[in-house]
Amino acid sequence: MKKLISIFAFGLMMAVLNTQAMGHCGECEKGDKAHSHAKCDGGSCESDCACPIGKAMAALPKMTFKVGDQETCCSESAAALAKEHEAHIHYVVAKKEFDSKDEAMVELAAVTTKFVDDFATPHTCDVSGKTTVCGSSMSCSVAAGKMASLAKEAMKTVSMKYKVGDEECGCPTKAAELAKTSGAKKEFVIGSETTCCSVDAKIKLAHAKYRAAVQAIAKAAAPAKEAVSS
Repeated sequence: MKKLISIFAFGLMMAVLNTQAMGHCGECEKGDKAHSHAKCDGGSCESDCACPIGKAMAALPKMTFKVGDQETCCSESAAALAKEHEAHIHYVVAKKEFDSKDEAMVELAAVTTKFVDDFATPHTCDVSGKTTVCGSSMSCSVAAGKMASLAKEAMKTVSMKYKVGDEECGCPTKAAELAKTSGAKKEFVIGSETTCCSVDAKIKLAHAKYRAAVQAIAKAAAPAKEAVSS
């Protein structure tokens, strides 16, 4: 039993280390306050943030903007380039280019949802026999299953609610009825964020679930590390 705990703890620590290594940090969470160090300068995004949650969030799929042969992660830079060269902005998601931002957003919602689902789903390699889950590769499938369960349980705590006027509910059907009756706009609520776009809501929901999973893994890794050393 102690050996299994040690394997699971090692996997948790590796997952946290791996999330620290993914991508450039775009947003960071310290305590209960989220803040961003991301900055765009001439089309390149840079950051001096080193927190694990921020770096994990930076690994999520993103939309970039392409004008001619120049690509940037900053919409303002893209608009400036388009004006300067009298060119059209193309929207890039998962190496696919779109003329329409709406189409690109639909693709972003799809790839982001898949990314988050895959993150919490164990994948075993037929050749090496190792199982990859939550950004970590391990030899013990039982430990991998426990980590996947931890991530999925954390994701279940995140849900989408709906707001129509001053009334909030958890049922999309009721929200649609309220909007029809009152004439007020239906809004999607994910945590403290609100949007009137259903596609944007899917992206925000996936982000919130992913954040919850990464935070749960990071939180569990601390006492697990103590269990290994004792």
